[in-house]
Amino acid sequence: MKHVPFPISAAIVFTLAGAVGCSAQQPVPTWQEPPRLVVGIVVDQMRADMVQRYWSNFGEGGFRRLVREGAYLRNAHYNYAPTYTAPGHASIYTGTTPAYHGIVGNDLYDRRAGTEGYCATDAQVKGVGCADAVGARSPFRLLATTIADELERRTERNAITIGISLKDRGAIMPIGRTGDAAYWFTGGVEGAFSTSSWYRPELPAWLQRFNAEGRAAKYLDRTWDLLLPKERYHQVLADDNPYEIPLSGATTATLPQDLAALYRTSGSTGMLAYTPWGNTIVTDLALAAIAGEGMGADAVPDLLAVSYSSPDILGHRVGPRALELEDMYVRLDRELERLFKTLDEQVGKDRYVVFLTADHAAADVPAYLRDLKGSAGYVPLSELQAEVEAALGARYGAGPWVRHVLNEQLWLNDSLVAARGLEAHAVQDLAASTLRKRADIAFAYTAHELLRAAMPTAPGRALQLGFQESRSGDVAFVMRPGYFERMGEGPGRGTTHGSIWNYDTHVPLLFMGRGIRPGEVLRRTHITDIAPTLSMLLGTALPDAAIGEPLPEVLR
Repeated sequence: MKHVPFPISAAIVFTLAGAVGCSAQQPVPTWQEPPRLVVGIVVDQMRADMVQRYWSNFGEGGFRRLVREGAYLRNAHYNYAPTYTAPGHASIYTGTTPAYHGIVGNDLYDRRAGTEGYCATDAQVKGVGCADAVGARSPFRLLATTIADELERRTERNAITIGISLKDRGAIMPIGRTGDAAYWFTGGVEGAFSTSSWYRPELPAWLQRFNAEGRAAKYLDRTWDLLLPKERYHQVLADDNPYEIPLSGATTATLPQDLAALYRTSGSTGMLAYTPWGNTIVTDLALAAIAGEGMGADAVPDLLAVSYSSPDILGHRVGPRALELEDMYVRLDRELERLFKTLDEQVGKDRYVVFLTADHAAADVPAYLRDLKGSAGYVPLSELQAEVEAALGARYGAGPWVRHVLNEQLWLNDSLVAARGLEAHAVQDLAASTLRKRADIAFAYTAHELLRAAMPTAPGRALQLGFQESRSGDVAFVMRPGYFERMGEGPGRGTTHGSIWNYDTHVPLLFMGRGIRPGEVLRRTHITDIAPTLSMLLGTALPDAAIGEPLPEVLR
């Protein structure tokens, strides 16, 4: 807990004297009286249209309050691919893209080792409050500063900067390498939030007390049914439909669900993440952190990064048209209202600022679109890889030529290319041209193309901004709209994200609170504009690799 005077908090009076022979007091710059607390809210896998679709079922204190009192940027997009959780959280808080901050996916391929690994795994740290297997996490792969890093530097390390989420990557990436702490859900029989030795040697006393309450198990001791009368929900699909994957242990993907029975069968609180109470416990933790750390209690600005993971965890199974997902959002709206009311009471209504966005959106279930005669389908990556292997083998001799496929990219066998004295860009060109012949592939670009010069088209620019030579592949490809990788559960159920298309890039963006000008903004903006806007509000330096622009319509 940090409590010291903020060195720039006092109002400054400018006296003008000289040839005109007069003096005047000027308005205090916004950054001289910044908000005491910034609360960043990321809803994992939220489409922009969900604000409008679910509007009539929202109360006055959550999403509606954000729209009514805040700045509502209705055309906000991710400007790169792939659109995944870890790159999304990193991009929001760094103000830049994977090409610069280095988090090019949730999972990364190590070309030298020939292995795939997780973006936040760090064998040099240990779990705190949990086993090392789930706690050995850190931001060491993040190569650019976040707004939390810059706030720590601006306040001479006196700001309190904390990230919380069910997912470790959702808590870690926003806080950067020098933030105070990140806490994530590590499950188990009772359910707990933990951290790693990157941040601190032991859990703070307030979090130990929070974990001891066993809230996760208590939230699972219930039946999940609709919060509102069924006729009020905005769904074109029946609750019982062929496009959804049931919760683990359940026979159907329908409501009501006996969570208590499913919990007894599984023996793990991990299933909480698939329910609306995954959002509830994150709100609980946010409020506990504010109280336990005294966030927003003095003139030094603090930052709390809150990531609601459950919409994504459930959304992958049921898709964006599911009744269960709308019910989750209706309940999330109530969680936002609870959070805002507490901020009003404990920090002060005009002393904090909130922004809400998403780390990516989501595609409709391709099987559902196909049944409507839409253009959609599933791409079998093994078949795609085999075609490239065959084409390269026919031209250059027996391989193996393709080492790995991940994040809609191919890694080629550079050792074999060198051993046979081949030009790398020529081998890449043949692989890319082979992919482009497929009806389900819209674009394919080589690493040589993406690194050589600015791409002239929007798809190429998006891939370029998501591409880093040391961590990306040799060929990046884009599936056609409505298509994605064939999932492990088999085609026809569930959804995903990751593409350059609007259904994955278009997300909500709202600001509310101190220094924010209410109103709607319809011009196209980018997720990388959030951190520079906060920098202007807080008076920090821009995050070091930020490429976004401050949003003048948002700031008072």
